[in-house]
Amino acid sequence: MDISKWPIDRVMALPDWCFGRQWWIGEEVETLSAGIKYFFFSDMPPDVFVLWDIFFSPGLWAAGELVDLTLVLCHQTPDAGNIQTLTRLLRQFSTPNAFYDMHLQCKTAVHLGPMKVLIEANNDGIGGRMRIIAETVTALNNIAVLVSALPKEVPDWVVSGLAGVR
Repeated sequence: MDISKWPIDRVMALPDWCFGRQWWIGEEVETLSAGIKYFFFSDMPPDVFVLWDIFFSPGLWAAGELVDLTLVLCHQTPDAGNIQTLTRLLRQFSTPNAFYDMHLQCKTAVHLGPMKVLIEANNDGIGGRMRIIAETVTALNNIAVLVSALPKEVPDWVVSGLAGVR
């Protein structure tokens, strides 16, 4: 059944498996001791996508105590002058004047999922800024997001099965 003209809230109410293939978009980001690093993912997400998970893995498990991370939609690598004006990936976590949105432990790999957040990228990519507090050495860190496109079609039985729900 064609669902391309459904309202977005009805599409987002579909079971997770209806969203099809999910894939990781990410980068290996080098951080310098106690410095702020701005980055941009080389792979582009779809114009409208669903965010399922955010993954962070520090390169050196003992490199720092805490990682501060902000992810934004942008056309190129953000910088200190424009990052506050860009659309944040997780708007519900952030406040307008907050410098960082997420404060994560740096002693282990972190998954911030599962989640199901609709993102309208409108030809933007994903970038951000990161700082590892109390870092004393240069480290390569992995940052990735798990995304999928919105479904355009679902089997008829999914819709007829949802008829009695609500």
